[in-house]
Amino acid sequence: MKKLDKVIPFRTAYEPHKPCFFHTEGESLTQQHFQEECDIINIIKRHDRNGIIEHVHRGQARYGDFSEVTDYREALDLVQNAQEEFMTIPSDIRKQFDNNPGKFYEFVSNPDNKDELIKMGFIEQPQQAVAPSSATEPTLESGEPSTAQERPE
Repeated sequence: MKKLDKVIPFRTAYEPHKPCFFHTEGESLTQQHFQEECDIINIIKRHDRNGIIEHVHRGQARYGDFSEVTDYREALDLVQNAQEEFMTIPSDIRKQFDNNPGKFYEFVSNPDNKDELIKMGFIEQPQQAVAPSSATEPTLESGEPSTAQERPE
């Protein structure tokens, strides 16, 4: 049997470690303009203000039937059109839905929200059918439609 010449030392977390440094050569690719956005103190402050950790909120999955979309370009166009349409809504209403077109779409798609949509002005109130009065509209005796043309004013 051959005796091992080299012994691999067993290390634990309690032993002092040898520091390791990295030196960038050339231009750094780090984007410094994200420094404020990535600072943990600022992330916690934003969470305290609005209750949302933004990078987690951005990553929510969306599920749906997208079988009618034929290609990537069409999908991008659909998303962009939805975003543009959502931006035409008054800002106070967009804020109610956290400026999220998906939440707005879910709300509008729910038939239980019809009364609220009428209050917001998205649905016109159904007008009551008014019976024609004899003073304002003449009735035809024969039951046939009139062939006389009205003159534009």
